Amino acid sequence: MAEATSRHMNQALLILSLLYIASLFWRRWLVLSYAKSLPHLPTEPLPQDTLTIAQAILSGDPLLELRLETNLANLPRQRFLWLIDEDDAEARRIAEKLRRPHLRVELCPPCPDATNPKLWKLQIASKFVRTPFFAVIDDDTTLPASSAAALVEAAKTSTVATGLPCYLDGKNQASALLAQFVNNNSIFTYLGTSRLLPPFTLNGMGYVMRREELERIQHFQPILHELTDDLALATLVLKLGGSIHQSKAPLQVQTGVRDMRHYLQMMHRWYVFTLLLLKRQSIPVQALIFVLHGLPPMMLGSSILLMGVISGQVLGITLLVYFIFLSGLLPPLVGGLLSLLAFIALFWMGIEPASYLLLIVLFLRGALLPAIQSMFFGESRYRPLLSLLSELIQPIHLIHALASRTIRWRTRRYRVRDTHDFTAV
Repeated sequence: MAEATSRHMNQALLILSLLYIASLFWRRWLVLSYAKSLPHLPTEPLPQDTLTIAQAILSGDPLLELRLETNLANLPRQRFLWLIDEDDAEARRIAEKLRRPHLRVELCPPCPDATNPKLWKLQIASKFVRTPFFAVIDDDTTLPASSAAALVEAAKTSTVATGLPCYLDGKNQASALLAQFVNNNSIFTYLGTSRLLPPFTLNGMGYVMRREELERIQHFQPILHELTDDLALATLVLKLGGSIHQSKAPLQVQTGVRDMRHYLQMMHRWYVFTLLLLKRQSIPVQALIFVLHGLPPMMLGSSILLMGVISGQVLGITLLVYFIFLSGLLPPLVGGLLSLLAFIALFWMGIEPASYLLLIVLFLRGALLPAIQSMFFGESRYRPLLSLLSELIQPIHLIHALASRTIRWRTRRYRVRDTHDFTAV
């Protein structure tokens, strides 16, 4: 009986490992195939007064001032429009300190209940736009000049052009863990999915549209009462017969994550929003998204759990983790030698043969993710242990979002029933 159980576990480990490898290479192919259809990022800066960059600003993030100043420096020839709450003294202080000739600051009255605070500010901002193009950039996001030019170029032929988020590490492990989640997934999620499906949402961290499109969407008025601004705008654009262009232009995002509690709050909010997004899609689209992005973390976690049960050796698992960590940090030749030593050690300890395949899975993952990040972000932002941990705990975040619909958004809390049905708590 025990022998049959062990054999079945080995077979399950073999199947899960092979499926995860297939998933890695399939998603990589989707990304590269879609990227080939996109133009190269422009090298010339935008002409003066081409773009108005609107930012809905809310204080509470220690990195806020630095990011806002970086954007002003990146695009000194474009216009900025900052939307600040009347009672946000810290945001007003920062705006006064960073004041520039090309910056306009608008103080916004309190947002009504059951109204999206970001969209409330954007509908105010839209009435002040005088440039040919209008950009919305989150206050935790910086827009490189090349990305601004790429999004403007794409917006000439699409209703909305949206960028690719790249998270920068903060000063603590919670921030680094959040960065690994985004950097593990954003390329596959935004570019890979666009190879199979026309974009049905957009990256709310940064997008560009022509000024005349603001009239078409009635200055955000029809979606003021939607909680997820990016999904609401995408749905409105498509309903009106418009199109969304998913660009490979990177948007650099950095959020000051105070601690693990703050990290969990952010992940919970993102997963609740993801569930709201999927709720609006057809069953086949939901299934495809799950296979592409929901299933791989479950397969990887199940594989590692099975390996631990089958081997029954803490030393083997410890060596495995040590191998993952070092092979991602060392030069390729040294990492290859370490791989060989790990295989020899596991063979000597009598680890089940199927466990070797899991090592190959982790080795391939550790090679593929840094390579594809370097291709689209300009450098690898891969951190071996945190990257692996981030993927393994994704199912926990999903369960949390399914169980609780009360989210925290900086200084505010909302009870969410649907995208258009939420109340402040």
